Amino acid sequence: MISPGAVAPLLVGQPVFGLPFDLARLQRRGPVIVVFLGGLSGASALENVQRLTAIWPRVDAEAGGMVGITRSPLEAARDFVPRHHVLFPVLCDESGQHTGAWGVGRAGGLAALLLRARPDLLRRAVSVVRTGQPMPEANPDQLPAAFVVGADGVVRYSWYGAGPSALVDGEALWAAVGS
Repeated sequence: MISPGAVAPLLVGQPVFGLPFDLARLQRRGPVIVVFLGGLSGASALENVQRLTAIWPRVDAEAGGMVGITRSPLEAARDFVPRHHVLFPVLCDESGQHTGAWGVGRAGGLAALLLRARPDLLRRAVSVVRTGQPMPEANPDQLPAAFVVGADGVVRYSWYGAGPSALVDGEALWAAVGS
């Protein structure tokens, strides 16, 4: 786990849409919000995107930027991002390289066992209800997390969700940007 005061790991990649992302480049403008969304087929991912979208205009105008990261397959992200009008870059981390580097884990216990054990037919039906179409999901037990990285590359704020349905506090992120 990464705590405030630690140096942020390297974060570069090609977003689902847009120009290549480089955390170090954005830091030159100011603090950057880094959010691990979890699986995109879950209801909490959509709620977290809505919370982040609420603070996006302020982040875009007054800070370095924001990036969302998911372990969902690229196919799912290419549907999710335009469908839900996600304005900030979203990186797919199918290999788990970034989630591992940032110390973001997977759910454990009985709830995680049930998430992984759901039959494919049930998963597809839940996805249709939530997103309008069946989306492939490889990591439904991925935990959400959020960080604010200062212009100096040091983590100012870190939050790790206790379960896959945990919700990020957008206002707390914005407050950490201004601190």
